[in-house]
Amino acid sequence: MVGNIRALWRQFPVKQVAILGVLLSIGSIGGSTIHPFLPFLTHDFFPYLKSNQIGYYAGFLTSAGSTGVFLGCFMWGKLSDIVGRRPILLSSATAILVGTMLVGFSFSFLWTVGVMFFEGLLNGKLGVAKTYLYEICPPKFHSFAFSVVGLPSSVAQFVGPSLGGFLACPATRFQTFDKPVFKQFPYLLPCAVAACAQFCILIGGCFLLGESLEKSPKDEYIDLTEVSSRDAPEDKDKRPRQEESTCSLLRDRLVLIPCALYALLALVTICNNQMLPLLLVSDSQHGGYNFDAAEISIVSTTHAIYSAVTHVTITPYIASKFTYKTVFLSGVVLYAVGIILLPSMVNITGAVRSQQLLQTANSSDLTLNFTAAPGQFSTSPLGTESYIQPTTEMNATVTGQCRLAGDRRKTSQHKASDLPARVWGPLLLVLTVMEQGSTQSYLAVIVMVGNAGVQSNRGTVNGIAQTLAALSRLVGPAVSANLFAWTTDNGLPWPLDHHLSFYLVAVLCILVAVLCASLPASSNLPRADSLTVSEEGDRREEPMLEGTLYPLMDK
Repeated sequence: MVGNIRALWRQFPVKQVAILGVLLSIGSIGGSTIHPFLPFLTHDFFPYLKSNQIGYYAGFLTSAGSTGVFLGCFMWGKLSDIVGRRPILLSSATAILVGTMLVGFSFSFLWTVGVMFFEGLLNGKLGVAKTYLYEICPPKFHSFAFSVVGLPSSVAQFVGPSLGGFLACPATRFQTFDKPVFKQFPYLLPCAVAACAQFCILIGGCFLLGESLEKSPKDEYIDLTEVSSRDAPEDKDKRPRQEESTCSLLRDRLVLIPCALYALLALVTICNNQMLPLLLVSDSQHGGYNFDAAEISIVSTTHAIYSAVTHVTITPYIASKFTYKTVFLSGVVLYAVGIILLPSMVNITGAVRSQQLLQTANSSDLTLNFTAAPGQFSTSPLGTESYIQPTTEMNATVTGQCRLAGDRRKTSQHKASDLPARVWGPLLLVLTVMEQGSTQSYLAVIVMVGNAGVQSNRGTVNGIAQTLAALSRLVGPAVSANLFAWTTDNGLPWPLDHHLSFYLVAVLCILVAVLCASLPASSNLPRADSLTVSEEGDRREEPMLEGTLYPLMDK
């Protein structure tokens, strides 16, 4: 048995899979670095906004990147068939690096929107990376390869928030960085550090990443048909049927439902990812804790650590014990439960109070100035006249300092230890449950999308799913952020207040579960004509690896 394992290991392209995984982590480094300070960056451009109005504009930043991906994903896939996979992967990594650095130099809202749009447009790594991995790995290793290739990205997702949360606004936190450049560009330092890490990875990829296009079985097939004139008429007859088969995918229920599930799941998760930081930086009256960038980074880092662990432990085990439909349905239910609980967490844990906080007389008129102090809007007895000291300095709008107006603490950097365990415990528990549900659902739906296609059109099926998901990620951030901003500003009672936007996402989860239930049991297995002889042998030899297909690719 040990000899068989060693023989299989020698066939596995360890070097290329590892290099590809590290190269893909460039995107995770950039995105997770920007995520913690995105609400504060948005308010820098609109300093007159209240804390509960940031969502009107914050969603457009995330949607800009998704718009670019939606417009460019098919173009890069087509181009990779011509020039190869390696140039597209390296050029996409370069675009992400440049985009990360340019975000640090943001001086206007339109500039940041434009940077994110072009970064998405020039980024074709996701679809090309899946193709690359399929081509460099024998079929028997596809499930294992898709499991391990995302480990570097998971590591990057809990390193990035630390950079974005703790290095943002360095001029107000560290005397060493009290320089004009960091006052003018308060988010330059975390972006620059992330870009340096991305640059090192890119240089390594340029020297070590190989090409996979020449290894494609399609090249061998073309060579054989050129030699055999007898087969030429058959190929001509097959081409119209292949085109007809591709068009019929749009009418195939077994293809469209998994693709729709993938797109709707992407919509659910992107809406929550957009609303969560907006909720956390809000005051207690709107379901938040007045978190600052550092505290949001702690949430993101904890979230990412659990994600990395569950991707290679709990989730594959669950997938090996149950059908993919069951795994997907249970994951969606877990996610929906978390979505429902999130806007009510402040009622469960209680609002956070700060002894160092000086409040203005009317907390509803406070505007964001980026030091989200917990308990800023507390209505406890601490808010007496001795604590209400409105001054010109307090009411002045100060941007680029990662704090909220009206928060006059001794330091603009808030310590996470100031938050009691009664807040961190329940909050992180709910987010962990949601991450488990998200991981299960993504694993199951991506496998079902792969099962929906036959060998000749599997790439096309994945392309349909990826395009629909990109459309969801285009629309989701702007709609969810604006909806959250409206619900926190409409003055209506429960459930039409800040709870409404989260409840609507929970309803969408229920609709997704109902749609999944309509899938036949055959969606748990590849279509009968999609298995090659080698793939059938691999399934007999490696039954336990089937449940680990795809879990760590970018969602």
